[in-house]
Amino acid sequence: MNYRQGFTLIELLMAILLVSVLATIAVAVFVDFGRDARIAITKDRMNLIKLAILGDSRLVAGGKYTKPGFLSHCGVPPLTLSELTTAMPGSGICASAYNPLTQQGWKAPYLSTSDSETFKDAWGESFDYNSVGRTITSHGPDQSPGTSDDIVISF
Repeated sequence: MNYRQGFTLIELLMAILLVSVLATIAVAVFVDFGRDARIAITKDRMNLIKLAILGDSRLVAGGKYTKPGFLSHCGVPPLTLSELTTAMPGSGICASAYNPLTQQGWKAPYLSTSDSETFKDAWGESFDYNSVGRTITSHGPDQSPGTSDDIVISF
């Protein structure tokens, strides 16, 4: 009897086909991880802005909020997001300095200015902010407004 060792061409082609199908599935899974990570980063940035506007009601010491936001100091949301990073009262909606007796007025900055990406989504586009409708919007992965992948946070 004469036995040959090795693989036939059919066996090699089947193995290559199987490996390529598995690789295609793995790439698709990792691409979705990247998209999901960008969505999570965008939502985190939007929630950070929301906390700067509203404050964090979970942080209380001695019966007082330790991290009140722009809204509690000024009575209205900021007209623009850049008002949250300004260190001095401007000519905007909340132009007076903070008064500790009334607990009203400008007591900022409400957000750190060290990160230039604070007001941008994970795709590098600026958020749409609506102070009247009280929404912060990212156009999502496709960067087209009004589509189903838009990310909207209301406050």
